[in-house]
Amino acid sequence: MKRLTLFTPTYNRAYILSQLYESLCVQTCQDFEWLIVDDGSTDNTKELVDGWVEEQRIAIRYFYQENAGKMMAHNKAVCEAKAELFMCVDSDDKLCSETVVKDCLDFWDCNKTSGKNACGFMAFKRMSNERDTGEKAYIFLRHVLEKYPFPYFMGEKFVTDVYIYDQIVRDYEILEFPYDVQECKYNNDGYSYNYMKVLFDNPQGFRAYHNQCVRFRKKGYWKSAVCYVALSIRVKDWRMLSTAANVPLTILSLPLGVVKYFYDNYRLSRL
Repeated sequence: MKRLTLFTPTYNRAYILSQLYESLCVQTCQDFEWLIVDDGSTDNTKELVDGWVEEQRIAIRYFYQENAGKMMAHNKAVCEAKAELFMCVDSDDKLCSETVVKDCLDFWDCNKTSGKNACGFMAFKRMSNERDTGEKAYIFLRHVLEKYPFPYFMGEKFVTDVYIYDQIVRDYEILEFPYDVQECKYNNDGYSYNYMKVLFDNPQGFRAYHNQCVRFRKKGYWKSAVCYVALSIRVKDWRMLSTAANVPLTILSLPLGVVKYFYDNYRLSRL
Protein backbone atom coordinates (compact mmCIF):
# COMPACT_ATOMS: atom_id res chain seq x y z
CA MET A 1 0.00 0.00 0.00
CA LYS A 2 1.27 3.47 -0.90
CA ARG A 3 1.90 5.92 1.92
CA LEU A 4 0.67 9.12 0.23
CA THR A 5 -2.40 9.87 -1.85
CA LEU A 6 -2.00 12.84 -4.17
CA PHE A 7 -5.54 13.88 -5.02
CA THR A 8 -6.37 16.02 -8.05
CA PRO A 9 -9.88 17.29 -8.79
CA THR A 10 -10.19 18.27 -12.43
CA TYR A 11 -12.76 19.74 -14.79
CA ASN A 12 -11.90 20.26 -18.47
CA ARG A 13 -8.20 20.63 -17.68
CA ALA A 14 -6.76 18.18 -20.23
CA TYR A 15 -4.87 21.10 -21.76
CA ILE A 16 -2.73 21.59 -18.65
CA LEU A 17 -2.90 18.36 -16.63
CA SER A 18 0.22 16.89 -18.23
CA GLN A 19 2.53 19.30 -16.36
CA LEU A 20 1.38 17.79 -13.07
CA TYR A 21 1.71 14.27 -14.46
CA GLU A 22 5.31 14.87 -15.50
CA SER A 23 6.18 16.34 -12.10
CA LEU A 24 4.87 13.16 -10.49
CA CYS A 25 6.69 10.82 -12.84
CA VAL A 26 10.10 12.26 -11.93
CA GLN A 27 9.69 11.88 -8.17
CA THR A 28 12.64 10.10 -6.61
CA CYS A 29 10.24 8.39 -4.21
CA GLN A 30 7.29 6.64 -5.84
CA ASP A 31 5.54 5.72 -2.60
CA PHE A 32 2.33 7.48 -3.67
CA GLU A 33 -0.85 7.03 -5.67
CA TRP A 34 -2.31 9.71 -7.91
CA LEU A 35 -6.06 9.76 -7.38
CA ILE A 36 -7.91 11.80 -10.00
CA VAL A 37 -11.56 12.73 -9.62
CA ASP A 38 -12.93 14.02 -12.91
CA ASP A 39 -15.79 16.39 -12.08
CA GLY A 40 -17.81 15.86 -15.25
CA SER A 41 -15.25 16.95 -17.85
CA THR A 42 -16.44 17.16 -21.46
CA ASP A 43 -12.95 17.33 -22.99
CA ASN A 44 -10.52 14.43 -23.53
CA THR A 45 -9.45 14.13 -19.88
CA LYS A 46 -10.46 10.47 -19.59
CA GLU A 47 -8.64 9.45 -22.77
CA LEU A 48 -5.55 11.33 -21.62
CA VAL A 49 -5.52 9.66 -18.21
CA ASP A 50 -6.24 6.23 -19.72
CA GLY A 51 -3.08 6.64 -21.78
CA TRP A 52 -1.06 7.47 -18.68
CA VAL A 53 -2.46 4.45 -16.86
CA GLU A 54 -1.29 2.25 -19.73
CA GLU A 55 2.21 3.74 -19.51
CA GLN A 56 2.47 2.46 -15.90
CA ARG A 57 5.03 5.11 -14.94
CA ILE A 58 3.18 5.87 -11.70
CA ALA A 59 0.20 4.44 -9.81
CA ILE A 60 -2.95 6.19 -11.03
CA ARG A 61 -6.60 5.71 -10.08
CA TYR A 62 -9.26 7.63 -12.00
CA PHE A 63 -12.85 8.30 -10.95
CA TYR A 64 -15.56 10.14 -12.84
CA GLN A 65 -18.50 11.95 -11.26
CA GLU A 66 -21.26 14.13 -12.61
CA ASN A 67 -20.33 17.78 -12.22
CA ALA A 68 -20.79 18.53 -8.51
CA GLY A 69 -17.82 20.76 -7.69
CA LYS A 70 -14.40 20.43 -6.12
CA MET A 71 -15.64 19.83 -2.59
CA MET A 72 -17.77 16.80 -3.51
CA ALA A 73 -14.79 15.52 -5.50
CA HIS A 74 -12.70 15.95 -2.34
CA ASN A 75 -15.21 13.96 -0.27
CA LYS A 76 -15.15 11.15 -2.82
CA ALA A 77 -11.35 11.13 -2.95
CA VAL A 78 -11.05 10.84 0.84
CA CYS A 79 -13.42 7.87 0.75
CA GLU A 80 -11.53 6.19 -2.11
CA ALA A 81 -7.98 6.94 -0.93
CA LYS A 82 -5.93 4.04 0.40
CA ALA A 83 -2.80 5.76 1.69
CA GLU A 84 -1.95 6.94 5.19
CA LEU A 85 -1.46 10.59 4.14
CA PHE A 86 -3.53 12.74 1.79
CA MET A 87 -2.60 15.90 -0.13
CA CYS A 88 -4.61 17.83 -2.71
CA VAL A 89 -2.73 19.06 -5.78
CA ASP A 90 -4.94 21.13 -8.07
CA SER A 91 -5.01 20.35 -11.78
CA ASP A 92 -3.21 23.57 -12.69
CA ASP A 93 -0.45 23.02 -10.11
CA LYS A 94 2.57 20.72 -10.04
CA LEU A 95 5.12 19.49 -7.54
CA CYS A 96 7.99 21.92 -7.42
CA SER A 97 10.92 19.50 -7.15
CA GLU A 98 11.81 15.87 -7.77
CA THR A 99 12.04 15.17 -4.03
CA VAL A 100 8.73 16.55 -2.77
CA VAL A 101 7.23 13.14 -1.97
CA LYS A 102 10.40 11.93 -0.25
CA ASP A 103 10.81 15.17 1.70
CA CYS A 104 7.20 15.13 2.88
CA LEU A 105 7.32 11.51 4.02
CA ASP A 106 10.68 12.02 5.73
CA PHE A 107 9.39 15.10 7.53
CA TRP A 108 6.32 13.27 8.78
CA ASP A 109 8.33 10.28 9.96
CA CYS A 110 10.69 12.52 11.90
CA ASN A 111 8.13 14.90 13.38
CA LYS A 112 4.75 13.17 13.74
CA THR A 113 5.30 12.58 17.45
CA SER A 114 6.71 16.03 18.14
CA GLY A 115 3.33 17.73 18.26
CA LYS A 116 0.39 17.10 20.54
CA ASN A 117 -2.14 15.00 18.64
CA ALA A 118 -0.65 15.95 15.26
CA CYS A 119 -2.91 15.20 12.28
CA GLY A 120 -0.59 16.30 9.50
CA PHE A 121 1.39 19.29 8.38
CA MET A 122 1.26 22.47 6.37
CA ALA A 123 3.71 23.37 3.60
CA PHE A 124 3.78 26.19 1.06
CA LYS A 125 2.91 26.94 -2.53
CA ARG A 126 4.79 29.29 -4.83
CA MET A 127 3.89 31.01 -8.05
CA SER A 128 5.57 29.81 -11.21
CA ASN A 129 7.45 33.14 -11.29
CA GLU A 130 8.82 32.50 -7.76
CA ARG A 131 6.56 34.98 -5.95
CA ASP A 132 4.95 33.87 -2.69
CA THR A 133 1.24 33.16 -3.17
CA GLY A 134 0.36 33.19 0.51
CA GLU A 135 -1.38 29.87 -0.16
CA LYS A 136 -0.68 26.73 1.82
CA ALA A 137 -0.59 23.06 0.94
CA TYR A 138 -1.91 20.67 3.57
CA ILE A 139 -0.96 17.04 4.08
CA PHE A 140 -3.36 15.28 6.46
CA LEU A 141 -3.79 11.82 7.86
CA ARG A 142 -6.55 10.34 5.74
CA HIS A 143 -8.48 8.92 8.68
CA VAL A 144 -8.68 12.41 10.18
CA LEU A 145 -10.11 13.91 6.99
CA GLU A 146 -12.81 11.24 7.01
CA LYS A 147 -14.26 12.93 10.10
CA TYR A 148 -14.61 16.32 8.38
CA PRO A 149 -16.48 16.01 5.06
CA PHE A 150 -17.47 19.12 3.17
CA PRO A 151 -21.19 19.93 3.43
CA TYR A 152 -23.47 19.94 0.40
CA PHE A 153 -25.76 22.86 -0.39
CA MET A 154 -28.46 22.39 -2.99
CA GLY A 155 -27.55 24.05 -6.28
CA GLU A 156 -24.01 24.98 -5.17
CA LYS A 157 -20.60 23.50 -5.97
CA PHE A 158 -18.08 25.21 -3.72
CA VAL A 159 -17.24 25.61 -0.04
CA THR A 160 -13.93 27.18 0.93
CA ASP A 161 -11.26 24.74 2.17
CA VAL A 162 -10.82 26.85 5.30
CA TYR A 163 -14.28 25.79 6.47
CA ILE A 164 -12.87 22.32 7.14
CA TYR A 165 -9.38 23.39 8.21
CA ASP A 166 -10.79 25.61 10.95
CA GLN A 167 -12.66 22.62 12.37
CA ILE A 168 -9.62 20.37 12.28
CA VAL A 169 -7.31 22.78 14.11
CA ARG A 170 -9.72 22.90 17.04
CA ASP A 171 -9.18 19.18 17.62
CA TYR A 172 -5.68 18.54 16.30
CA GLU A 173 -2.30 20.16 15.84
CA ILE A 174 -1.00 20.87 12.33
CA LEU A 175 2.78 20.90 12.06
CA GLU A 176 4.66 23.26 9.74
CA PHE A 177 7.00 22.09 7.00
CA PRO A 178 8.71 25.38 6.01
CA TYR A 179 9.33 24.56 2.36
CA ASP A 180 7.58 24.87 -0.99
CA VAL A 181 6.00 21.66 -2.21
CA GLN A 182 3.72 22.91 -5.00
CA GLU A 183 4.11 25.38 -7.82
CA CYS A 184 0.94 27.05 -9.00
CA LYS A 185 -0.29 29.43 -11.64
CA TYR A 186 -3.63 31.21 -11.61
CA ASN A 187 -5.56 30.39 -14.78
CA ASN A 188 -8.56 32.21 -16.20
CA ASP A 189 -10.79 29.20 -15.55
CA GLY A 190 -9.69 28.67 -11.95
CA TYR A 191 -11.37 29.39 -8.61
CA SER A 192 -8.75 31.93 -7.51
CA TYR A 193 -9.00 33.99 -10.68
CA ASN A 194 -12.81 33.99 -10.54
CA TYR A 195 -13.21 34.38 -6.79
CA MET A 196 -16.01 36.96 -6.87
CA LYS A 197 -18.13 34.92 -9.26
CA VAL A 198 -17.53 31.81 -7.16
CA LEU A 199 -18.69 33.71 -4.07
CA PHE A 200 -21.90 34.92 -5.68
CA ASP A 201 -22.63 31.50 -7.18
CA ASN A 202 -22.24 29.77 -3.80
CA PRO A 203 -23.79 32.03 -1.16
CA GLN A 204 -24.98 29.22 1.13
CA GLY A 205 -21.50 27.74 1.39
CA PHE A 206 -19.88 31.07 2.15
CA ARG A 207 -22.64 31.92 4.63
CA ALA A 208 -21.96 28.67 6.51
CA TYR A 209 -18.24 29.53 6.58
CA HIS A 210 -18.83 33.04 7.98
CA ASN A 211 -21.30 31.76 10.57
CA GLN A 212 -18.67 29.25 11.66
CA CYS A 213 -16.10 32.06 11.94
CA VAL A 214 -18.44 33.80 14.37
CA ARG A 215 -19.04 30.59 16.33
CA PHE A 216 -15.30 29.95 16.64
CA ARG A 217 -14.65 33.65 17.35
CA LYS A 218 -12.03 33.64 14.63
CA LYS A 219 -10.02 36.83 14.16
CA GLY A 220 -12.24 39.41 12.46
CA TYR A 221 -15.39 37.47 13.32
CA TRP A 222 -17.43 40.66 13.57
CA LYS A 223 -16.83 41.15 9.84
CA SER A 224 -18.04 37.62 9.29
CA ALA A 225 -21.24 38.52 11.14
CA VAL A 226 -21.84 41.28 8.58
CA CYS A 227 -21.15 38.85 5.74
CA TYR A 228 -23.51 36.33 7.30
CA VAL A 229 -26.32 38.90 7.27
CA ALA A 230 -25.63 39.97 3.67
CA LEU A 231 -25.51 36.38 2.45
CA SER A 232 -28.65 35.48 4.41
CA ILE A 233 -30.46 38.23 2.54
CA ARG A 234 -29.03 36.92 -0.74
CA VAL A 235 -30.42 33.43 -0.11
CA LYS A 236 -33.65 34.97 1.22
CA ASP A 237 -33.35 33.43 4.66
CA TRP A 238 -35.47 35.81 6.72
CA ARG A 239 -35.11 33.53 9.75
CA MET A 240 -31.37 34.09 9.86
CA LEU A 241 -31.40 34.70 13.61
CA SER A 242 -32.55 31.14 14.26
CA THR A 243 -29.30 29.73 12.81
CA ALA A 244 -26.96 32.58 13.77
CA ALA A 245 -23.96 31.56 15.87
CA ASN A 246 -24.22 34.78 17.89
CA VAL A 247 -27.68 36.34 17.90
CA PRO A 248 -26.83 39.68 19.63
CA LEU A 249 -23.89 40.26 17.27
CA THR A 250 -26.04 39.38 14.27
CA ILE A 251 -28.69 41.89 15.34
CA LEU A 252 -26.01 44.58 15.70
CA SER A 253 -24.67 43.63 12.25
CA LEU A 254 -28.03 43.97 10.47
CA PRO A 255 -27.57 47.57 9.20
CA LEU A 256 -24.08 46.95 7.85
CA GLY A 257 -25.20 43.61 6.44
CA VAL A 258 -27.95 45.32 4.44
CA VAL A 259 -25.44 47.88 3.13
CA LYS A 260 -23.04 45.09 2.16
CA TYR A 261 -25.82 43.23 0.35
CA PHE A 262 -26.51 46.21 -1.90
CA TYR A 263 -22.80 46.88 -2.39
CA ASP A 264 -22.29 43.26 -3.40
CA ASN A 265 -25.13 43.60 -5.90
CA TYR A 266 -23.29 46.55 -7.42
CA ARG A 267 -20.09 44.51 -7.66
CA LEU A 268 -22.01 41.61 -9.18
CA SER A 269 -23.47 43.88 -11.85
CA ARG A 270 -19.95 44.81 -12.93
CA LEU A 271 -18.61 41.26 -13.30
